[in-house]
Amino acid sequence: MHPVVFSRGSAGFTCYGGLMARYEIAPTKTNLMRIKRDLGFAREGWELLDQKRKILVVELMGLIDRAVEAQEEVEEKLTEAFGALDQAILRTGRREVNMIALGMNIQSDISFSQKRVMGVSLPRVKVRFDDKSPYFAAAESSIWIDEAIKKFREVLKLLGNLAEARISLMRLSREVAKTIRRVNALEKLFIPDYEETLKYIMMALEESEREAFFVLKLVKDRLARRKGETYERY
Repeated sequence: MHPVVFSRGSAGFTCYGGLMARYEIAPTKTNLMRIKRDLGFAREGWELLDQKRKILVVELMGLIDRAVEAQEEVEEKLTEAFGALDQAILRTGRREVNMIALGMNIQSDISFSQKRVMGVSLPRVKVRFDDKSPYFAAAESSIWIDEAIKKFREVLKLLGNLAEARISLMRLSREVAKTIRRVNALEKLFIPDYEETLKYIMMALEESEREAFFVLKLVKDRLARRKGETYERY
């Protein structure tokens, strides 16, 4: 095989059988070992990232279902809570309901924690209530007021779940997109480039070995002829 030499600017490189190195490096055994090592790392990285992508996609699908369910629960409980509040206003009066609301002593506390999924930090939201009841006299009591209080407390807890699901969904979506870009870069760019460069170096080294063998053979033949001519003279 005879190499065809191309020039690219001031740097030259050689094409063997239509194959050119993607990375312009000298075709030496040292570079061959380095490219083999880098190719191995790239393949291992691709396998790890592909596994990560699959796990994140499964988690993402579960989070989508959770977010949809949480949204539906919040809307349902909000409808029930405002329905109970409307009934309390109809039976007790708006002024009395406002007075009871001013006298209520319910404190809420929101705490945050985190869990990690494949290196992604996902939030955990917990809503707690410190309820110092009763807030009104028994004569002012109404089943619908109690029901409205109960429903709105449920809504606050569900809003915590919804916020947790939406933030987790947003973070996982970004990580999935980032991981997919890395997987595609390794699969479609880096690994093929390393493979092509590796083939180029191997072919160049084989060509150099053939040329060295041919030159050595010519030298041996010439030395043998000269030796034979010397014997003939004497």
